[in-house]
Amino acid sequence: MLVLHNVVIQYDDYKAQMDYILITNKFICILETKKLNGNITINADGDFIRSLTNRRGKVYKKEGMYSPISQNQRHVRILENLLLREKVIKKTPVLSLVVIANPKSIINSRYARKEIKQQIMKYDQLTPRLTRMLEDNNEVRLVPKRMIKMADFLLENHVQVENAFIQKYEKYMNTDGTDISTEPYQSPVKEPVSTVAEQVASTVDEKNDNKSTHYDASPNKEIIRKDLVKFRLEQSRAENIKAYIIFNNNQLDALLESMPSTLEEIMQCKGFGPVKVEKYGEQILKILKGEGAPAISC
Repeated sequence: MLVLHNVVIQYDDYKAQMDYILITNKFICILETKKLNGNITINADGDFIRSLTNRRGKVYKKEGMYSPISQNQRHVRILENLLLREKVIKKTPVLSLVVIANPKSIINSRYARKEIKQQIMKYDQLTPRLTRMLEDNNEVRLVPKRMIKMADFLLENHVQVENAFIQKYEKYMNTDGTDISTEPYQSPVKEPVSTVAEQVASTVDEKNDNKSTHYDASPNKEIIRKDLVKFRLEQSRAENIKAYIIFNNNQLDALLESMPSTLEEIMQCKGFGPVKVEKYGEQILKILKGEGAPAISC
C-alpha cells in the first residue's frame, strides 16, 4: 500500500483537497478523516445529525451537518475522472471511506442505507475494514511498478498551496481576518480556471523548518513565468507527452525562486536531473535570461 497525505488535485473547474489517498494492488481509496464533537446519527435519508450532550449525558442541542460522505464522494468523482481522462487507470476502482477520529464520538447508523454504512467508521475499525477490502476478489491486480506510477502521477499533479485551509475559507474573510458572513453578499470575480494553478506564487519548504519561500513576483519574473509555461506547453505538444513531464508547477516555482544561470545550477533545483537538464536546460536558461521562449526541439 502507498499512502499520500494532504493531496490537492485540480480537474477542469473543480479542485479537491484529500486527506489521504491509499493506493493498493486492488483499488484506490480516498480517506476522509473527521474529528467531530458530539454523537452522530445518520437517518434513512442519509442526513447527518449531531447531538451535543452535557456532563450528565443529556442532549442539549441537535444540529444538522454537511454529509462527509457526500463531500468524499465528490472527491472520488474528481479524482476518478482525472485518472480516467489521463489513462492512468482503466478498471481500478476508486473507493471512499470516512473515518471519525474522535474516540468519544458515537456513530448511530442503524437506519442509514447500506452504502453509507459501508463508507463510514470509527478510527479503530479502519484496519480490519481495509483488510477485508483487500481480501475481496476482483479482477484488478496491480503490480508495485504500476502503483508507484500512479503515485508519481498524483504527486506531479498536486497543486501545492501555502496554506490550504486559509485558501479554502479566505472568500469568507475580510482582509483583516474578520468574518464577512453577516455582510451583504457580493458575487466574487471568477478567475480563469486554466490559470489558477499557474498563479501559485509560493511553496512550502518542509526541509527548512516548514518556512514558506516566495519568489519575487516582479513584472520581469511574471514575463519569464509566462514564457516558461508557453515553452512547456509547446514542447509537450511537439513530443506528444504531458506538460508536467517537461516540468511541473512546483519545479517551475523552484526555477523562479533560484533563477539559475548555469546548467549545474538548474540541476540543484528539485526535480531537475541530468537527463532533463541535458534535454531542456539550454532552452530554460535562455528564458531565464529574458530572451523569450526559444524554438521547440523534438
